[in-house]
Amino acid sequence: MYKISILVNIIPCILIAGFGDNIIDPISFPRPSIKAYRINEEITVDGYLNEPAWMLADSITQFYQAKPYVGTPASEKTTVKTIYDNKFLYVSAICYDSNPEAIITTSLEQDFDSQNTDLFGLSLDTFYDRESAFIFLFNVNGAIKDLYITNDGAGYNANWEGIVHRKTRTFEKGWLIEMAIPFTTLRFDMKLEKQDWGINFLRRIRRKTEDVYWSPLQRHERLLKISKSGTLTGLSKIQPSRNLGLKPFGISNKTIGENSSTSGDVGLDVKYGVTPSLTLDLTYNTDFSQVEADEERVNLTRFPIFFPEKRDFFLENANIFTFGDISKLDYRMAPNRYSREFFLFNSRNIGLENGNVIPIVGGGRLSGMIGDYEIGTLGMQTNGTETSESTNFGLFRLRKKILERSNIGLIMTNKSSPGFSFNQSYGVDANLQFFRYLILYGYHAKTEGPSNYTDNSASRIAVAWRDQFLNTSIYYKRVGESFNPELGFIRRTGINELYGTFGVHKQLSNQLMYEINPYVEVNQIEKPNSEIETQTISAGLDFIFADGARMMNKFTKNREGVYYSFPLYGSQIDTGDYYFNNYTTYFTSNKSRPISATVGLTGGGFYNGNRRSITLKSLFRIGYRFSIEMGGQRNEISLSDSDFSVNTYSLKIKYNHSINLLNSLYLQYNEAERKLITNLRINIIHAPLSDLFLVYSEILDVDKTDSKTGYIALKLTRLFGI
Repeated sequence: MYKISILVNIIPCILIAGFGDNIIDPISFPRPSIKAYRINEEITVDGYLNEPAWMLADSITQFYQAKPYVGTPASEKTTVKTIYDNKFLYVSAICYDSNPEAIITTSLEQDFDSQNTDLFGLSLDTFYDRESAFIFLFNVNGAIKDLYITNDGAGYNANWEGIVHRKTRTFEKGWLIEMAIPFTTLRFDMKLEKQDWGINFLRRIRRKTEDVYWSPLQRHERLLKISKSGTLTGLSKIQPSRNLGLKPFGISNKTIGENSSTSGDVGLDVKYGVTPSLTLDLTYNTDFSQVEADEERVNLTRFPIFFPEKRDFFLENANIFTFGDISKLDYRMAPNRYSREFFLFNSRNIGLENGNVIPIVGGGRLSGMIGDYEIGTLGMQTNGTETSESTNFGLFRLRKKILERSNIGLIMTNKSSPGFSFNQSYGVDANLQFFRYLILYGYHAKTEGPSNYTDNSASRIAVAWRDQFLNTSIYYKRVGESFNPELGFIRRTGINELYGTFGVHKQLSNQLMYEINPYVEVNQIEKPNSEIETQTISAGLDFIFADGARMMNKFTKNREGVYYSFPLYGSQIDTGDYYFNNYTTYFTSNKSRPISATVGLTGGGFYNGNRRSITLKSLFRIGYRFSIEMGGQRNEISLSDSDFSVNTYSLKIKYNHSINLLNSLYLQYNEAERKLITNLRINIIHAPLSDLFLVYSEILDVDKTDSKTGYIALKLTRLFGI
């Protein structure tokens, strides 16, 4: 066993040593450049690269690893070329592979899971500001994942979509992609006759957990790191995006329930490019019938839980409007790394109330850049219903870039209804970064309503340091008792909170373990009179394996001060001071394999009793077209006066015939509420960014089989560019 351990550690070292002087330092390595040549001949995007123009283009062949061995040359050869004409930027990549049968491809879906498949990607910093860029990722099937990046990767719009013509093909030595990116898809400064753009290329070889870049990056950095891109030169006399896009839709639906009915409607979305970097979006008679149902969750706390937005109109450019307890990629800056404790603006408050849909008459959004200023404005109007008044929503957000990677900003929100009912919020924030790894983040916000209260503000100041080894942060937050952002989300008011963590990321060079991350956390939340509401002291140890699997372990010492009793799934937690300990273990296997799973175990004390929980999510994939995902969470809770269980189960089946025909069935059963939720969706992409949806959605009370609500909808959209 000892000899095996030595081999496991020595073999990779021998491999790295074999590269000798070819190992580079991604920090000091000069940023490379490539020239795109203008062509006059027609290019057919068919995946064969047989036009003479491709033979004349410059070639990129030198790629360096960010993972697993930083700065070493790529283990497989990649050849990239760029050319252009009046309408398109053409890019080709030949991804050679010594074992092409082992290439991993997992999906045909748009916005596929990019972490668990072989892929080729590129970033285009079209304004050459070293901060913003269009990102395009492609897997071996030609599926696309696209997004728009701001603030050097700190901000991103994952719902941005652009037209890209592409064709992929596998051959005996690997796979290749040929693409044509219309200049009308991009935004850039049309006043410049000659253009220099930032550009970088990524190739992911998933079975080796290998990420390689043309312009080298460090181990924890990604393609989103625009400031470290190379340069694309040679572009001249090109024209940017069309100014106007119209996307009308028609819908026919039948409601299910006691008062079933059939109806139809039409609506319109408009996108207008005010400037190359500022966009106006308008919507009329907005409809979101094609959106997937929310995930059923168990809430074992006395505070509300956050549900993510899923509606496309609100997701696009959502990062501009973010204000609150945000966490930065690769930083642990909260007790829960992805916690959602407070947002001053939460778009789910528009058109949704207690899970019920409120009709949206229409609205508009202006978002983008004006010089060093990032601006976002939003106005929406909803109709009144039997349970709610017609309501107007307004939002203004402004951020100014300062220094190299920092910004300061302000935000104002307004919610108003007839009868002088209103709620307003406003705040200022700063996101500062120094010495490459030091982050300072803070905000101060206030709310106002018909009744004026004095304790109506919230503030937070956070300091974090994250380099390739250290991960540490501390923050202090105060929220007033009367702080009430009705257009936002907040879990707790009337508190003072202090949080601190210290951890390290020890990177390993062996064939089993990629990184270990031990850390400690302390979190204390007090009421204004210094009474402790929540106190946790945690020690954790995370493992990242070489094949992409992860294991997270955490032991927590808890203190909960309950100052008002609250119901919990038929039982009740009485007032009192509770001390208990618990542990949590999560293991996520290699998701690129045909069978993968996530298993979570939680056990230990729970107020005046005990809790045992198991979470299981398993994925079975047959090829890249068909998959079955089964999930469940079981919670067995034993309190001093009662025992009960709270369980949820889910089943998701996907069959995607091609990148233009996508089908999914989503079933969820909430045992505590005795309801079965069904969501069936067929999506035909009949033209670029144009869809035909057939949707069936239903909520069934299993105790009353004749009690169900839902709808069947047929929705057609079509994009027209002017």
